[in-house]
Amino acid sequence: MDLQAFIVRGQVLSLMRKALRAAAQAPIESRAEIRAEIRRCFEQSKHHSDSRTIKHLLSDGRIAVKQLAEMVGLTY
Repeated sequence: MDLQAFIVRGQVLSLMRKALRAAAQAPIESRAEIRAEIRRCFEQSKHHSDSRTIKHLLSDGRIAVKQLAEMVGLTY
């Protein structure tokens, strides 16, 4: 794994942790569904290897996590 791939991997893992932390603040009845959707999105995107596509997906993911955090009352 080259340095760039290592950095991107770290960014992806960080984004996933933020998403799961936000999901943990959601109402109990919807937490499992939110976690499943987060996992589905990451699984669906894991096959991409083009750096532009990955950067775009990370950007979209950050926006989605920010929206989720705002919905559950967190600030990032």
